[in-house]
Amino acid sequence: MINIPITKILFLDIETVGGCKDYQTCIESNPRVANQFDKYFDWFLKRFPEDKELGDDRATEEHMDIVFRKRSALVPEFAKIVCVSMAFVLDNGETKKQTFSGDDEKKLLIDVRNLLDRCHKLDFYLCGHNLKNFDIPMLAKRMIINGIMPSKILPSYDTKPWEVKAIDTKEIWQYGAYTAIGSLDLMCACLDIPTPKDGDVNGGMVHSAYWEQNRLKEISEYCERDVKVLIDAIIKLKNLK
Repeated sequence: MINIPITKILFLDIETVGGCKDYQTCIESNPRVANQFDKYFDWFLKRFPEDKELGDDRATEEHMDIVFRKRSALVPEFAKIVCVSMAFVLDNGETKKQTFSGDDEKKLLIDVRNLLDRCHKLDFYLCGHNLKNFDIPMLAKRMIINGIMPSKILPSYDTKPWEVKAIDTKEIWQYGAYTAIGSLDLMCACLDIPTPKDGDVNGGMVHSAYWEQNRLKEISEYCERDVKVLIDAIIKLKNLK
Protein backbone atom coordinates (compact mmCIF):
# COMPACT_ATOMS: atom_id res chain seq x y z
CA MET A 1 0.00 0.00 0.00
CA ILE A 2 2.87 2.37 0.84
CA ASN A 3 6.04 1.65 -1.12
CA ILE A 4 8.16 4.47 0.29
CA PRO A 5 10.80 3.22 2.76
CA ILE A 6 9.82 4.25 6.27
CA THR A 7 13.35 5.60 6.77
CA LYS A 8 12.58 8.20 4.08
CA ILE A 9 9.46 9.56 5.76
CA LEU A 10 9.40 12.64 7.99
CA PHE A 11 6.36 12.39 10.27
CA LEU A 12 4.97 15.79 11.21
CA ASP A 13 2.23 17.42 13.26
CA ILE A 14 1.59 21.01 14.28
CA GLU A 15 -0.45 22.69 16.99
CA THR A 16 -2.03 26.09 16.41
CA VAL A 17 -3.91 28.63 18.49
CA GLY A 18 -5.66 31.86 17.62
CA GLY A 19 -3.20 34.66 16.94
CA CYS A 20 -4.60 36.49 19.98
CA LYS A 21 -6.15 35.36 23.24
CA ASP A 22 -9.58 36.68 22.23
CA TYR A 23 -11.33 38.92 19.71
CA GLN A 24 -10.99 42.07 21.82
CA THR A 25 -7.24 41.58 22.13
CA CYS A 26 -7.06 41.15 18.36
CA ILE A 27 -8.90 44.46 17.89
CA GLU A 28 -6.42 46.21 20.18
CA SER A 29 -3.21 44.61 18.89
CA ASN A 30 -3.97 44.23 15.19
CA PRO A 31 -7.10 46.14 14.12
CA ARG A 32 -6.59 45.40 10.41
CA VAL A 33 -6.64 41.64 11.04
CA ALA A 34 -9.63 42.04 13.39
CA ASN A 35 -11.44 43.94 10.64
CA GLN A 36 -10.77 41.08 8.23
CA PHE A 37 -12.09 38.57 10.77
CA ASP A 38 -15.25 40.65 10.95
CA LYS A 39 -15.55 40.57 7.14
CA TYR A 40 -15.09 36.79 7.04
CA PHE A 41 -17.35 36.07 10.00
CA ASP A 42 -20.14 34.81 7.72
CA TRP A 43 -17.62 32.49 6.06
CA PHE A 44 -16.80 31.00 9.46
CA LEU A 45 -20.50 30.39 10.14
CA LYS A 46 -20.94 28.69 6.76
CA ARG A 47 -17.80 26.61 7.27
CA PHE A 48 -18.84 25.68 10.82
CA PRO A 49 -22.67 25.85 10.83
CA GLU A 50 -22.83 24.50 14.38
CA ASP A 51 -21.45 27.85 15.55
CA LYS A 52 -24.67 29.58 14.49
CA GLU A 53 -26.26 28.11 17.59
CA LEU A 54 -23.91 30.22 19.71
CA GLY A 55 -25.70 33.41 18.71
CA ASP A 56 -28.06 34.90 16.14
CA ASP A 57 -26.66 38.38 15.59
CA ARG A 58 -23.36 38.63 13.71
CA ALA A 59 -22.84 42.08 15.27
CA THR A 60 -22.77 40.64 18.78
CA GLU A 61 -19.19 40.89 19.97
CA GLU A 62 -19.69 38.03 22.42
CA HIS A 63 -20.68 35.72 19.55
CA MET A 64 -17.69 36.83 17.49
CA ASP A 65 -15.38 36.29 20.46
CA ILE A 66 -16.61 32.71 20.95
CA VAL A 67 -16.11 31.89 17.28
CA PHE A 68 -12.68 33.57 17.31
CA ARG A 69 -11.56 31.45 20.26
CA LYS A 70 -12.92 28.25 18.68
CA ARG A 71 -11.96 28.68 15.03
CA SER A 72 -9.20 31.24 14.45
CA ALA A 73 -6.55 28.56 15.03
CA LEU A 74 -7.78 26.75 11.91
CA VAL A 75 -7.16 29.62 9.49
CA PRO A 76 -3.54 30.67 8.80
CA GLU A 77 -4.35 34.37 8.53
CA PHE A 78 -5.77 34.43 12.08
CA ALA A 79 -3.67 31.70 13.71
CA LYS A 80 -0.34 31.21 15.42
CA ILE A 81 1.78 28.06 15.40
CA VAL A 82 3.00 27.20 18.90
CA CYS A 83 4.36 23.69 18.37
CA VAL A 84 5.75 21.55 15.55
CA SER A 85 6.79 17.98 16.22
CA MET A 86 8.68 15.84 13.71
CA ALA A 87 10.15 12.35 13.77
CA PHE A 88 11.76 9.78 11.52
CA VAL A 89 12.63 6.11 11.83
CA LEU A 90 16.21 4.85 11.62
CA ASP A 91 17.30 1.64 9.87
CA ASN A 92 17.39 -0.16 13.23
CA GLY A 93 13.78 0.80 13.97
CA GLU A 94 14.67 3.47 16.51
CA THR A 95 12.63 6.68 16.33
CA LYS A 96 14.30 10.08 16.43
CA LYS A 97 12.09 13.06 17.21
CA GLN A 98 12.50 16.83 17.29
CA THR A 99 9.89 19.16 18.77
CA PHE A 100 9.91 22.93 18.44
CA SER A 101 7.63 24.97 20.67
CA GLY A 102 7.48 28.46 22.10
CA ASP A 103 5.85 31.87 22.15
CA ASP A 104 8.14 33.35 19.48
CA GLU A 105 6.50 32.03 16.33
CA LYS A 106 9.09 33.48 13.95
CA LYS A 107 12.01 31.84 15.76
CA LEU A 108 10.09 28.56 15.91
CA LEU A 109 9.35 28.65 12.18
CA ILE A 110 12.95 29.46 11.25
CA ASP A 111 14.10 26.41 13.22
CA VAL A 112 11.40 24.28 11.58
CA ARG A 113 12.28 25.56 8.10
CA ASN A 114 15.96 24.76 8.63
CA LEU A 115 15.16 21.15 9.58
CA LEU A 116 12.68 20.79 6.70
CA ASP A 117 15.32 22.07 4.28
CA ARG A 118 17.81 19.46 5.49
CA CYS A 119 15.20 16.73 5.04
CA HIS A 120 14.38 18.04 1.57
CA LYS A 121 18.03 17.68 0.54
CA LEU A 122 17.91 14.09 1.82
CA ASP A 123 14.83 13.37 -0.35
CA PHE A 124 12.38 12.79 2.51
CA TYR A 125 8.62 12.54 2.14
CA LEU A 126 6.36 14.38 4.60
CA CYS A 127 3.65 12.43 6.41
CA GLY A 128 0.76 13.80 8.44
CA HIS A 129 -2.98 13.52 9.01
CA ASN A 130 -4.84 16.09 6.87
CA LEU A 131 -1.34 17.21 5.95
CA LYS A 132 -2.20 18.61 2.52
CA ASN A 133 -5.22 20.65 3.60
CA PHE A 134 -3.99 21.87 6.97
CA ASP A 135 -0.37 21.41 8.08
CA ILE A 136 1.31 22.29 4.78
CA PRO A 137 -0.69 25.45 3.95
CA MET A 138 -0.62 26.52 7.61
CA LEU A 139 3.18 26.19 7.80
CA ALA A 140 3.74 27.87 4.43
CA LYS A 141 1.41 30.81 5.05
CA ARG A 142 2.62 31.43 8.60
CA MET A 143 6.21 31.41 7.31
CA ILE A 144 5.31 33.97 4.63
CA ILE A 145 3.43 36.15 7.14
CA ASN A 146 6.53 36.07 9.38
CA GLY A 147 8.80 37.06 6.49
CA ILE A 148 10.29 33.58 6.02
CA MET A 149 10.71 31.81 2.69
CA PRO A 150 8.84 28.47 2.99
CA SER A 151 10.90 25.31 2.75
CA LYS A 152 11.04 23.70 -0.68
CA ILE A 153 9.77 20.47 0.85
CA LEU A 154 6.36 22.13 1.23
CA PRO A 155 4.35 21.76 -2.01
CA SER A 156 3.43 25.13 -3.52
CA TYR A 157 0.77 26.39 -5.92
CA ASP A 158 2.96 25.47 -8.90
CA THR A 159 4.08 22.04 -7.66
CA LYS A 160 3.03 19.39 -10.16
CA PRO A 161 0.94 16.52 -8.68
CA TRP A 162 3.65 13.95 -9.39
CA GLU A 163 6.23 16.14 -7.64
CA VAL A 164 4.35 16.25 -4.33
CA LYS A 165 6.26 14.24 -1.73
CA ALA A 166 3.55 14.07 0.90
CA ILE A 167 1.75 11.14 2.49
CA ASP A 168 -1.60 12.15 3.96
CA THR A 169 -3.02 9.47 6.23
CA LYS A 170 -6.44 11.09 6.03
CA GLU A 171 -6.45 10.59 2.25
CA ILE A 172 -5.23 7.02 2.70
CA TRP A 173 -7.99 6.24 5.20
CA GLN A 174 -10.71 7.82 3.07
CA TYR A 175 -9.48 5.59 0.22
CA GLY A 176 -10.68 7.87 -2.55
CA ALA A 177 -14.09 8.56 -1.01
CA TYR A 178 -13.50 12.18 -0.06
CA THR A 179 -16.91 12.50 1.60
CA ALA A 180 -16.01 9.63 3.94
CA ILE A 181 -15.07 10.18 7.57
CA GLY A 182 -11.35 10.82 7.87
CA SER A 183 -11.05 11.25 11.62
CA LEU A 184 -7.69 10.38 13.17
CA ASP A 185 -9.49 8.97 16.22
CA LEU A 186 -11.60 6.69 14.03
CA MET A 187 -8.56 5.46 12.11
CA CYS A 188 -6.79 4.74 15.42
CA ALA A 189 -9.77 2.80 16.74
CA CYS A 190 -10.05 0.69 13.58
CA LEU A 191 -6.31 -0.03 13.47
CA ASP A 192 -6.21 -0.70 17.23
CA ILE A 193 -3.69 2.10 17.82
CA PRO A 194 -3.74 4.10 21.09
CA THR A 195 -5.41 7.44 20.46
CA PRO A 196 -3.41 10.67 20.87
CA LYS A 197 -6.43 12.08 22.71
CA ASP A 198 -5.47 10.07 25.80
CA GLY A 199 -3.90 12.91 27.77
CA ASP A 200 -4.52 16.12 29.65
CA VAL A 201 -4.75 18.21 26.46
CA ASN A 202 -6.43 17.48 23.13
CA GLY A 203 -7.06 19.45 19.94
CA GLY A 204 -10.17 21.25 21.13
CA MET A 205 -8.39 22.51 24.24
CA VAL A 206 -5.17 23.87 22.72
CA HIS A 207 -6.26 27.52 22.41
CA SER A 208 -7.35 27.84 26.04
CA ALA A 209 -4.48 25.65 27.28
CA TYR A 210 -2.01 28.04 25.66
CA TRP A 211 -3.57 31.47 26.20
CA GLU A 212 -5.28 30.95 29.56
CA GLN A 213 -3.37 28.15 31.30
CA ASN A 214 0.23 28.44 30.00
CA ARG A 215 0.37 24.69 29.32
CA LEU A 216 2.80 24.66 26.40
CA LYS A 217 4.55 21.56 27.75
CA GLU A 218 1.31 19.55 27.67
CA ILE A 219 0.49 20.89 24.20
CA SER A 220 3.91 19.71 22.99
CA GLU A 221 3.33 16.27 24.50
CA TYR A 222 -0.03 16.05 22.72
CA CYS A 223 1.65 17.01 19.44
CA GLU A 224 4.29 14.31 19.95
CA ARG A 225 1.56 11.71 20.61
CA ASP A 226 0.01 12.60 17.25
CA VAL A 227 3.35 11.97 15.55
CA LYS A 228 3.72 8.61 17.34
CA VAL A 229 0.27 7.63 16.06
CA LEU A 230 1.30 8.49 12.49
CA ILE A 231 4.34 6.22 12.75
CA ASP A 232 2.26 3.36 14.21
CA ALA A 233 -0.37 3.75 11.47
CA ILE A 234 2.15 3.74 8.62
CA ILE A 235 3.91 0.68 10.07
CA LYS A 236 0.57 -1.16 10.24
CA LEU A 237 -0.33 -0.20 6.68
CA LYS A 238 3.11 -1.18 5.36
CA ASN A 239 2.84 -4.58 7.06
CA LEU A 240 -0.42 -5.55 5.34
CA LYS A 241 -0.07 -8.96 3.69
